[in-house]
Amino acid sequence: MSTFRTAVSGLGIGRSPGRLWASRRPAAEAWWDRLSGLALLAAAGVVLATFTQYGVTWDEDGHNWYGVLALDYYLSLFSDGRALHWLDFFNYGAVFDMLAAALNRVSPLGVYETRHLLNALFGLVGLAGCWKLGRALGGPRAAFLALVFLLLTPNYYGQMFNNPKDIPFAVGGIWASYYMVRILPSLPRPPLRLLIKLGLAIGLAMGVRVGGLLFLCYLGLILALWGLWQTIALRRPLAVVTIGWTCLWRVFLVAASIAVAIMLLFWPWAQQDPLQNPLRALAFFSHQTFPFRTLFDGSFVPAWDLPWTYLPTYIALALPELVLVLLAAAPIVTLAGIARSGRELPRETALGLFLLGFTVLFPVAYAIAIKAVLFDGMRHFLFVLPPIAVAAALVADRAIGWLAGFPYRRPIYAALAMYGIGHVAVMAMLHPDQYVYYNAFVGGVDGAQRKFKLDYWANSYAEAVRGLEGYLRAEYGAEFEEREFTVAVCGPPASARYYFPDNFRLTHKQDNAEFYIAFTKDNCDRALPGRPVYRVERMGVLLSVVLDRRDIVAERRIAKSPFAGAQPNSAAAPAIR
Repeated sequence: MSTFRTAVSGLGIGRSPGRLWASRRPAAEAWWDRLSGLALLAAAGVVLATFTQYGVTWDEDGHNWYGVLALDYYLSLFSDGRALHWLDFFNYGAVFDMLAAALNRVSPLGVYETRHLLNALFGLVGLAGCWKLGRALGGPRAAFLALVFLLLTPNYYGQMFNNPKDIPFAVGGIWASYYMVRILPSLPRPPLRLLIKLGLAIGLAMGVRVGGLLFLCYLGLILALWGLWQTIALRRPLAVVTIGWTCLWRVFLVAASIAVAIMLLFWPWAQQDPLQNPLRALAFFSHQTFPFRTLFDGSFVPAWDLPWTYLPTYIALALPELVLVLLAAAPIVTLAGIARSGRELPRETALGLFLLGFTVLFPVAYAIAIKAVLFDGMRHFLFVLPPIAVAAALVADRAIGWLAGFPYRRPIYAALAMYGIGHVAVMAMLHPDQYVYYNAFVGGVDGAQRKFKLDYWANSYAEAVRGLEGYLRAEYGAEFEEREFTVAVCGPPASARYYFPDNFRLTHKQDNAEFYIAFTKDNCDRALPGRPVYRVERMGVLLSVVLDRRDIVAERRIAKSPFAGAQPNSAAAPAIR
């Protein structure tokens, strides 16, 4: 019982704050909590000030319509079945898209501005979940660091405005991990309120992507390990049956039932066959086809036959340098802590740390093992970023404790502060395209261009369209409104069309377009000739370009004209019969 109490107080997952590495004074803990609150409020303020500046990404148009159709499915009392076969989106849950569609019915903002605000609010909830998990495992200071690390991870921050799949999924995942840690001290009969919250969190993830089943697997694994540990501690082998049965019906089935109910509530297609359709969707994503090549380390490699280093490399290069270094040190620090603690390491602390590490390593290892089809860098694995931030924060918290007794700590603090200021400056220079960030280990964004994917979701097209409009207004002045211009777009048309003025006409015949908007993905900016009139650049690196092709199109029209350049010639005149 004393070991149990030590574990609870050490984790801080009861009523008192957590302390994984060291004990701190209540006043200091309250100070770190207030600092975390201020950081979260500051992040919310930046979100409200900037959410309209982010562009429409590749998949957003399809998700917007899917949300509308899913909402119509309910409003028609299940008679409108268009959501049941909308492209391949029916394989996804519609929890975010339905909420966005409902909000758009009353929002005074534009369709995508509304979606971006909601998406960013989900991202903020993810930041709060990261803080909660960090506090449960390491106390208020570690929680503050986890919050800051995730907030300053450009791949998370940049995509939390306009990624309607991976950000909500990551949010459900981090909260599910937090509640799994919360129930550890009270197993095998945790409070029902915690199980309800755990089920809601897993249900949110499953209501976005069926891959949220992964978190149910995590729960089952943690329960199995806890039961095995408890059986060994009791020295009664047959106790494993009683413990296992209690964990199954009292914990797992309760959380799983709630999670599945939430998933079905927001997934029309799954409702048609609650047993088979989720499994069909899982099989669809497990064997997803993408018959194209994707950029990796300067070469285009088949998406279905990637080198095993593809995903780890993209994750490593997308992390801020400090977070990456701390993450690399995490196994060493953990093993050192275990060696020092010996048998005194509380069970709940060990299982909490195991869960954290497993949520980072297992998805990546599994994707490598099955040779998963990947094509947008690490986008499908954004859900590992929050636990990475927590793991890095635990190591940083340990390092700060060690530096407290180091005589030359002030220069180190100063260097870290300079690094932090520089990193924030980089994110500001990349705005609103933070998700194209690469760290200094590859030479930053400049070192990554034409080697790794940058603006693969066309976020920069909003600025490209505004640049083209400004260019033509400067050329035609007051006559601009009276003219029409044909514009072709490489990749997702909606990413540019949403920002078109009334006299821009989208054409899918790219050769006949007067203007061509293209990002650098797959060298799309080099597909057609034209004169660059506007370049979207960040830190000197091209993200997308606008080409003026009017002279080329005019010459082609003249060349195709049957009387182009013809001279009067009576001998060539056709006979009249």
